[in-house]
Amino acid sequence: MLEQLKEVRSVFENHLERLKKQAHESAIRFERYTVDENGKRDKWKDQNTLKFRARKEGNSLMLEWYRRKWQRDSAGTRETLHNYIRKRNKGKSGNGYSYDLDDLFKYSPEWSRAMVIEIEKEASVLRRQARYCSSILVTLGRLERYLAFLDGADLPEGEEE
Repeated sequence: MLEQLKEVRSVFENHLERLKKQAHESAIRFERYTVDENGKRDKWKDQNTLKFRARKEGNSLMLEWYRRKWQRDSAGTRETLHNYIRKRNKGKSGNGYSYDLDDLFKYSPEWSRAMVIEIEKEASVLRRQARYCSSILVTLGRLERYLAFLDGADLPEGEEE
């Protein structure tokens, strides 16, 4: 049984990696689009400072939007600041896997909004799949620990028989 669980775990871990790769490709596409289009803009106010990234920690895949801005200190040294945008929904019918587009549009000029919508639509689908994979991996871990307990191992604190 444990061998079969390892195979199932491998399937979901590999799928989570594929989701991360897809999200990373979306982030690269968004960055290239932003750099190309920002280069065509005359004024700083018309440039896009919105960024998108994908990162994985354990069984969690995080697809996040953030704003990059530059600030000068009193000595004139320029530093980059990253302000992460919180994912929230304004209504009960909101999709828990999507950012509120109005929040994203605060940091993106009109010319970039179609691409923001496209990337966020992709990210929403990936977030949902990643959430399901993560839940399955957590459940598999519990089952693996329980089966080990049946074979004589101690259960970790907080887990009951």
